Amino acid sequence: MGTVIQDMPHINHRRQPRWDRFERADLLEQYRELRTKGISERQAAKELKVPRTTLQAWRLWHDTWDICPNVAEFFQSGPGLAFFHRLVIACHLVYVEVGVCGIRLVCLFLHLTGLNRFVAASYGAQQQVNVQVEHAMVTYGHDETVRLAKDMPHKDLTVTQDETFTGGLCLITMDPESNFLIVEQLAQARDQTTWHACMAPALAQFNCRVIQSTSDEAPGLLAYVEH
Repeated sequence: MGTVIQDMPHINHRRQPRWDRFERADLLEQYRELRTKGISERQAAKELKVPRTTLQAWRLWHDTWDICPNVAEFFQSGPGLAFFHRLVIACHLVYVEVGVCGIRLVCLFLHLTGLNRFVAASYGAQQQVNVQVEHAMVTYGHDETVRLAKDMPHKDLTVTQDETFTGGLCLITMDPESNFLIVEQLAQARDQTTWHACMAPALAQFNCRVIQSTSDEAPGLLAYVEH
């Protein structure tokens, strides 16, 4: 997953693109080193190929933080940003996905710890982070399930099949032994053809054979199982 911590939620595309946070941290560190060697601000800006006004804005922004200078310097460094990125992702994973506490508690955590000085802590900004976390979880979970399934020995399965109508017609197939959902797919119909279209690609990912199905014996399911 790429970096999801952003300074501001919106970008003015008519202006020069924002600097990457890791790149900015590295440039700011180089700028400080040059200044301690007695190099002028103008010369430092020329050597780093960064507008002088941009360097001034970075320095002023950093100096206005009401926080321990050592802490501010750490979180503005490359390692500090990498650690902070992992910390925010871990908060979303533990609080929202595992603990089901909600995004607002992540925002509260960032405010109470003072970390909102380094990352946008509004609900909207953190909601964007959470969307990327959930997307990464789904992608990784699917890929890992398929990888493990292909490495497993052949298995004969009994499946349970049904339809739900919450938010539209959804076809469900589950392995009752492991509670693993083989199919969970929105559909326009629940006839034999539709069931086959959903089941065939799903089963192709696994080293298994369905030997029987239990269901409410709806006509479409009976026809699918029979054929």
